[in-house]
Amino acid sequence: MIEGNEVVSSNGAIAFVPPEAARAGARVFERGGNAMDAAAAACLACAVLEPQAVDIGGYVAAAVVMEGRTGRIWSVDANSVAPAAARDGMFEALAPQPGKRGINELEYACSVRDDANIYGPLSIGVPGFIGGVGTLWERWGCLRWAEVVSPARELVENGLQYGLVLGAIKVKRDVIAAFPATAEILLPQNRIPDADQPWPRPDLARTLDRLASAGWRDFYDGELGRQIADCVSAEGGILTREDMAAFAPLVTEPCTGQYRNAVIHTAIPTNGGFSVLDALREFESAGGSPPDADPEYWDRFARALQSMWRRRLGLSDTGASSHGTIHVSAADREGNLVCITISQGGLLGSCLAVPRTGIILGHGMCRFDPHPGHANSPGPGKRPLNNVCPLIIRMRDRDVAIGARGGRRIVSVCAQFAQRIIDFGATVYDAAAAPRMHILTDEPLEISHNFDPAIRDALAARGHRIEVPDEVAGAAHGAEILKDTRQLRAGGNTWAAGI
Repeated sequence: MIEGNEVVSSNGAIAFVPPEAARAGARVFERGGNAMDAAAAACLACAVLEPQAVDIGGYVAAAVVMEGRTGRIWSVDANSVAPAAARDGMFEALAPQPGKRGINELEYACSVRDDANIYGPLSIGVPGFIGGVGTLWERWGCLRWAEVVSPARELVENGLQYGLVLGAIKVKRDVIAAFPATAEILLPQNRIPDADQPWPRPDLARTLDRLASAGWRDFYDGELGRQIADCVSAEGGILTREDMAAFAPLVTEPCTGQYRNAVIHTAIPTNGGFSVLDALREFESAGGSPPDADPEYWDRFARALQSMWRRRLGLSDTGASSHGTIHVSAADREGNLVCITISQGGLLGSCLAVPRTGIILGHGMCRFDPHPGHANSPGPGKRPLNNVCPLIIRMRDRDVAIGARGGRRIVSVCAQFAQRIIDFGATVYDAAAAPRMHILTDEPLEISHNFDPAIRDALAARGHRIEVPDEVAGAAHGAEILKDTRQLRAGGNTWAAGI
């Protein structure tokens, strides 16, 4: 196995975070698995290693897949689905609370009574994570399902420490404490644990064993699905056994667009990639692409992003929230290429755990606008608008799968990521490490710490109000098939592994 921020290999390559999840994917290549097996195994491993970002109960998985044998491109949409009892106006939208910076305040310019769309039973739609990962393996994998689950199970067996989730526990302590089953998992003896304290997960081990033996559909129409629905219902939610059993990921033609001489494929709406295509069309219509050392380049891209966000958000004045999202890209020697983005929503999602399963459920209902009467307001069987943007870019010399984590910033950063790869010939590593920007319908213009101060000052002189947050989106990475040499390259500002 080779690993690092960028790897070049001949058999299989995968880019992911955390590093041990990337290694889990690479070990699947060693066992004879393909890119889809490796990506599925890495996703499950990540649900063990970073449940604050995506749990077994995560709300969404969205993927784009290129079949090496046929060259066909597919979208896999395993977005959360609202329960049949969901209705417009089910959440009480109130005026924003002064000083509060939660999802509702930042993304919907309101507050919601008891944050009911974010935490607890009403925040839970049908979780899509397992359906997306299972479909990715079932449709295109070549290993047995139990072999795909095995790396995640081995991580639990080898022992975990609370340091994996300590930061999220500290942020969400009060919410966690409100749900006894969740506190049992994350607050031993009702206190914040030490980072190096062993984190026993016997319930999660049993759940993984159940998934390995009964198959991924058990999560929806089997024993696990019934446990999930019954738990949510008992807590006062509207999710039912029938909602769980009816869930089916959508495998369709992708959403496709063109930028310059490249063709870009992304998962179908209501996933976020269609807005990346919109931003690139806007940028292309403005003319050529100046070098990124020219302030004109950044000003032009900022204007394109603002126009895109006005269309996406319907002129709402909103911000960007914290995130719990992971992306994985993988390629293999058969020409298979896959990118999949998975998410819990915000950190630890709904914060509601299903007793005796180790599952903490994502909060897909918080992706709906709590205001009534909007296209993205809750409704029975609806899939909410989200920000995940898995992309496959096809060019003359290479095919590239990319994606990122970071809430609403994902959309802005993935547009820049794709543009750098196409216009400047950047590798995925170079594109991920480059300076970034994010802007919504209005100022401020967020820029990353690695911006040239001279460009920052020039943008300010052009009227932009500049902010430099801790990060502009998070981990971004991808995998490439280099057509002339048939080599595989994976990398990003995180970790990659290959064989």
